[in-house]
Amino acid sequence: MTDKSLERKYDEVFNSVCDYVDRQKETDPSFSLNHLQKMLETEYINEGNGWVGKSEVQETVSAATIAAYQHKIVEWKRETKQNK
Repeated sequence: MTDKSLERKYDEVFNSVCDYVDRQKETDPSFSLNHLQKMLETEYINEGNGWVGKSEVQETVSAATIAAYQHKIVEWKRETKQNK
């Protein structure tokens, strides 16, 4: 894939994961910041597994997912702080 294609893929995954987290927060009362942090931990583990032959696309999807989870965690903590 070209750099431009990987960049588009990254943006697509990042936005999709952010949307998913937002939907979970809105529709699932049991979904919590702790759940999201566990999801991030799982992604870190998956990333660290060092799969042999992991493609650029898989690396891009993993990086975008981690970045999106990190972004939403920071956003959630800010919201919580402002609402106190």
